[in-house]
Amino acid sequence: MNSYDFDTLYPRRQIGAAKWQPLSQPLSADNASVFPFSVADMDFKTAPEISAALHEAADFAIYGYFSPLPAYYEALCAWQQRRHGFTCQPDWVVQVPNIVCALYQLVNALSNPGDGVIVQTPVYPPFFHAVERQQRRLVTNPLLEQKLRYTIDFDDLAAKAADPGVRLMILCSPHNPVGRVWTRDELAEVVRICRQHDVLLISDEIHADLIFAPNRHTVLADLGQDAADHCVICTAPSKTFNLAGLATANLIIPNDELRRRYRAAEGRTGIHGANYFGTVACQAAYEKGEAWYQALLATLTGNRAVFAETMRRELPQLGITDLEGTYLGWIDMRGLNLSEAERLAWLQAADLYMTAGSFFGSSGTGFERINLALPRRALEAGLDRLVRAVRQLNDQGGNPNP
Repeated sequence: MNSYDFDTLYPRRQIGAAKWQPLSQPLSADNASVFPFSVADMDFKTAPEISAALHEAADFAIYGYFSPLPAYYEALCAWQQRRHGFTCQPDWVVQVPNIVCALYQLVNALSNPGDGVIVQTPVYPPFFHAVERQQRRLVTNPLLEQKLRYTIDFDDLAAKAADPGVRLMILCSPHNPVGRVWTRDELAEVVRICRQHDVLLISDEIHADLIFAPNRHTVLADLGQDAADHCVICTAPSKTFNLAGLATANLIIPNDELRRRYRAAEGRTGIHGANYFGTVACQAAYEKGEAWYQALLATLTGNRAVFAETMRRELPQLGITDLEGTYLGWIDMRGLNLSEAERLAWLQAADLYMTAGSFFGSSGTGFERINLALPRRALEAGLDRLVRAVRQLNDQGGNPNP
């Protein structure tokens, strides 16, 4: 049985890791355990089986032009079948550099300037950017929040989709940042509304492998032939196997005409494919990464439990959502009555670097997203700093600068 290391602390300041850049000089005495909780990648080394494949590819030492071999597409489809029970065909798959790039090109391919595109807020900011920076009209379908449980406002969605100028919807499934794993029934209702009004669906499923029992991910295209013919699935190994820096992702486009339109958009921009090492890593992940992935899920499940238990026991004034999927917790800090600027300064003074909820749209104001994909010791140290900071704030009558 393989034993994988999810405990060693690997600070990443020295390699240019994006999430580590603001953390130049920790204030805490135990600064070795001060890890950032912001950008959505993991502070774990990837599967050794992937590293071995990359070493073998590097040692070959010819890095010329290439195209993925059939085994690449077969590995991806086999992973989808094993993990999610979804049967896809290799010729449905389009390799892309990353999902953000693909979102821009999908919006370009499947709509025209001035068309409306629906997004559900709060949500990952590139959803907004892919719409507004390409002269499309952003149409928001805000999620409903009741007692920190988020649901889809289907009445509002139906009203927005009924606008004949709305052509697309971008769905985040599972949802970043609120951590919902949409049920099959919820997704079926989204499809029903969009099909009724001839709205195409783009489903960003990059977090699909990171699901906590008893929740189960449903691939949108698995909801029947009509759904498959009117959607694009965005997927990647980057969240599951910590490979974001290798810039490789995949679109699953069952419909021939939608795939042709996407290829035409690639031709207009000249942006397509992925890099050699990312291709090697993706194939190795899907062929050989199962045991590491299962160990990762066990580690994340433990971290999720530590986070939830600590927050509910020590910080009841800060609410949290029930994290169903992703490794990203969602903390309600509205009860602290701090402005965004005050809260940021207060958190940084405690060596806590999260992602402000306002980053995901105005409906996220007052929240913080916290990344739980790091060694348990660093997570526990960070939660301890948060507990102490809140207690000190309370002792100061809620004033962060007495």
